[in-house]
Amino acid sequence: MKQFASKTAAVAICALGLFAAALPASAGVLTYNFNLDQCTGGCGLSNYGSVTVTDVAGGGVTVHLALLNVSGLISSGALDHHSLVFNLSGAPAATITGLPSFWSYTGPTSYTPNSGFFGTFDYIINCNAACAPNNPYTSPLDFAITTASITTASFIDGGTAAHAFFVGDISNPNGGNALTGRIGATLSNDPPPTNVPEPLTASLFGAGLIGVTALRRRKARKQL
Repeated sequence: MKQFASKTAAVAICALGLFAAALPASAGVLTYNFNLDQCTGGCGLSNYGSVTVTDVAGGGVTVHLALLNVSGLISSGALDHHSLVFNLSGAPAATITGLPSFWSYTGPTSYTPNSGFFGTFDYIINCNAACAPNNPYTSPLDFAITTASITTASFIDGGTAAHAFFVGDISNPNGGNALTGRIGATLSNDPPPTNVPEPLTASLFGAGLIGVTALRRRKARKQL
């Protein structure tokens, strides 16, 4: 009886092990929605786009910014306007890679947009003269923060009631490039995606359970 119990347990453990091993690793992903408006005269939209931050195996994160219904990120040349700013907890030294050649990075520093609505930020990414208000950067912006200690949990807001984690400077979405302003991104309340086992994974797990059941029935018949 003990030998049978040991075999049954071994089969069950193997099935569970195969099931766990085949589950996909769940990378941390956070999405921030640009839903705050400090544009001169109002931007007139409710959704300006989003920033998606994803953990990278071994440390660091990737950042993907995509704007909707707006002309794009700009660099107006004013000292109190920057194309994109954000914060990291503790303001560590960070290495940023993958930016387009005409973009630059500064940080950690201390920058407060002149209105103070969004708060204070330590990291500045600027599109240079190529992104004037009449020539905004309309493509998605992708870059990586490769410092190993940084994860999706490292991002913090500007410290005001606005809870803006990213702030971008844009041209007027309605085509009037004379008007520019800032938009802020807050953390999305959407739940993270649920990992669903692949068919092969579910089959392996099911096969293990069937095997355990068959062994039990066989032992029961022998005892009759």
